[in-house]
Amino acid sequence: MSNLQTLFGEEFRYLIQERIKNFWGYGNLNGDVWFVGMEEGHNQDNEVLLERFKATANAEVFDIYEDLRVDLGHVYWFEDGAPTQSTYRKLIYLLLYLQNKTEPALEEIREFQIKQFGRKTSNHAALELMPLPAKSTRKKDWLYAEADIDGLRTRKEYLATYKPTRVQRLREMIGKHKPKVVIFYSRVYLPDWQEAIPVPLKEVVSRKLHIAKDHDTLYAVVPHSTAFGVSNADWKEIADTILNYP
Repeated sequence: MSNLQTLFGEEFRYLIQERIKNFWGYGNLNGDVWFVGMEEGHNQDNEVLLERFKATANAEVFDIYEDLRVDLGHVYWFEDGAPTQSTYRKLIYLLLYLQNKTEPALEEIREFQIKQFGRKTSNHAALELMPLPAKSTRKKDWLYAEADIDGLRTRKEYLATYKPTRVQRLREMIGKHKPKVVIFYSRVYLPDWQEAIPVPLKEVVSRKLHIAKDHDTLYAVVPHSTAFGVSNADWKEIADTILNYP
């Protein structure tokens, strides 16, 4: 479905602009650990997307469960009995490893996902550098071309128009809230993450982990949770290295 302007009109255009200006993700900005990805995925009807935008308007962060009950496909992952979600799984693994200094069991990860991940009362934040959900990075999946908003005709134009401002805002937010650890996930975007970090990154685990430290904040760039070729042993090494970095 491509004709978003016809479907949603001025309300949808306003919500897109508001989201670009304000939305960052979920959880608690005063938490010790921040996760930063590139953007949320989107695989459902555009009507659901509109409801998500309404539910997450006019603030920087939200509760990943309580504030998104309008999206049944999303809240499924936070209901009793839910399995672990592929992206959340390794983020929670790292979080619990840093917190408890030992490897968490899969059931611990699942319980944390259901009850604590991305909640406003949590000790962490799950953020996105870019604010608009996308089905993929392919041209044919760009949803916003017909919204009639400057900088949204193509994904390439969107990134060129809005990413520099978002990077600067992220740096300012880190300076304001001073999280102890900021973990960027997906090494595909390593140059983008470096732009958001005020000091140079250093590769400390070959093709698996870059780290930088600036004052009291440790920055780490790790693979995406679903990255091919990253074993459980690799994730343990990544977690150990972050935990014990001087």
